[in-house]
Amino acid sequence: MTDFLEVVEGSHTLNPKIFSLARLELLGVLVALGGDGATFTDFKVLDLSDGALHSNLKALKEMGYVNEDKVELNKKELTRYKVTRSGAEEFFRAKEWLKKFVEVF
Repeated sequence: MTDFLEVVEGSHTLNPKIFSLARLELLGVLVALGGDGATFTDFKVLDLSDGALHSNLKALKEMGYVNEDKVELNKKELTRYKVTRSGAEEFFRAKEWLKKFVEVF
């Protein structure tokens, strides 16, 4: 019972706005890529629609978890997305909580 209560109490420290599969996947990709970041095209591996990618990246930017800048690749300007420190911290906090949740249930 104590483990269950710890998991429940731990959930209160998480930002509920990141608990969408798309947002967790986007943060996971960006954390895995580190400082290199990713372009919109790179996220296509997640098999999300353009609309879902755009709206979820926008939400993550508004939360301060992702930032963007412009880069040139093959003479083409692209938007590159990078995870912020707070975004990486929130991702790892959610990841650890999910591990505990799965263990308890």
